[in-house]
Amino acid sequence: MRLSLISIACAALLGDSLLAETVAVGKYDAKIVPEQVATLTFQNKGVVSDLYTDVSHRVEKGSVIAVMDKEKTEQEREDLELQIRRERLTKKDEIRKLELQREKLKFYLSLSEGERNYARDLKPEEGGEASIESVADINERIEINKLELNTMERRKRLDFDTKHESLILRMPFTGRVQYHFSMPEHPEIPFEYAQNSGVPFATICDDSSFYITVSISDTDLCLMPPETFSASVRLPGDKQLPGVYDHRRVERNGSRGDMLVFFFKIAEEYRDTAFQMLGSVTTATLFYTTEKDCKRVSKAELLTNPAAPDCEDWHQLARLAYPDHEVMLVTERDVILRQKSATSDSAP
Repeated sequence: MRLSLISIACAALLGDSLLAETVAVGKYDAKIVPEQVATLTFQNKGVVSDLYTDVSHRVEKGSVIAVMDKEKTEQEREDLELQIRRERLTKKDEIRKLELQREKLKFYLSLSEGERNYARDLKPEEGGEASIESVADINERIEINKLELNTMERRKRLDFDTKHESLILRMPFTGRVQYHFSMPEHPEIPFEYAQNSGVPFATICDDSSFYITVSISDTDLCLMPPETFSASVRLPGDKQLPGVYDHRRVERNGSRGDMLVFFFKIAEEYRDTAFQMLGSVTTATLFYTTEKDCKRVSKAELLTNPAAPDCEDWHQLARLAYPDHEVMLVTERDVILRQKSATSDSAP
């Protein structure tokens, strides 16, 4: 019994464990990001109205959050309607003239040769032929004019709406709004917006989920099962903002090339805190949950090995100190080892 207690005490002193546990891997630059994000801008300066002001609540997809030059647009819409009415009357006049011409031509063709001599005013214009084909041509022109009449209004209104859609900012998805300008004292009253097109008007954040993102370049970490990792951001008052592994993907990181980014999902209870931290660069501690058959050896212990001065890295030192184990991961303070399998022992 005494020997067993001594063995347990030595294991605790050396940081050597065979139980599953969570150990800190190290600290990494991190960001708090939403499920998705979009930036909205106005292309021109103008008068903003219909501003959505309740930014503390979620806004449904498609909702209008701001309109620019609404009064001017309405005036242009009235002018458009007048133009459409004029063109409609003009087109109807053309159709009526063609219908009258067709009726005269039909009556002319129904007359005998002798009767036609007394109805010269009903003959087609100079160069035209009085024939069934001529009637068919007039019918076709009438149909074309009717089609143009039916499509003209719809086409003009569609063109107008397309042109003025950029003056209406709508929610691209359900989420929260963050404005990039100082809110006027009375936002319900139209106000001048003088920023150019390069300045964002608002950022839309899908707050259904938030993530702690950490860029990983270490080969050992990339090859480990990603679900064994978690992350946490330290907050004021010794509080923590934890995240559990959700997914990872490769992202372009400017001149640094491609980076493997891990996404750790933040629990819903921390949603408001995460929203307030959007856009800020912070530091996250990466944690690894060991398997039950893993051995955690402290770096302090390994440094007591006589071979330590001659080793180039922790991998080499761990292999010499524990030849029947293989290195799984090197963390900030420990080296995680695993018993070699029969397959790896027999490998050349």
